[in-house]
Amino acid sequence: MSEDPHAAGEDPAAITVMQLLDEPPEGIPGQLEVVSLTWHDRQRSRQRLVSDRGTQIQLMLPRGTHLHDGDLLYADAQRHIRVKAQAEPVLLIQPENPIQMGQVIHQLGNWHRPAHVSLQGQILALADDPLQDWLAHMGIPFQLEMDVFEPNLLAHSH
Repeated sequence: MSEDPHAAGEDPAAITVMQLLDEPPEGIPGQLEVVSLTWHDRQRSRQRLVSDRGTQIQLMLPRGTHLHDGDLLYADAQRHIRVKAQAEPVLLIQPENPIQMGQVIHQLGNWHRPAHVSLQGQILALADDPLQDWLAHMGIPFQLEMDVFEPNLLAHSH
């Protein structure tokens, strides 16, 4: 008796990706397809995706795998599929002094939120109402933007 692939959650029409591919030195033939993912989606190692050309993809990467812009998911003679980091609502926080910088970083840490701190002293965080309300209450300058979020400070749970 054969097993039903749908019973195990597998889609026979989907491309199954179990590991990221290395970039071949000779380049990649075929048409480029992309899957655009937010930061949260790039943290998920197991999910179903659809490329910009309609190709269904089933990610079954090792647990803990995080995707990055440009990662190569699949390649054959007809196509190659890459990750594209999707722009999403972020807050560009511009502390006016070291005390405000410390307050923001401390608060983001307390809330277990990832952030990107630039060498220019700006902080990029995923946008949400509680953070916007807190920043406004504290008088810390910020603006809402659409940008790719790639944190360099990651939050950790206790």
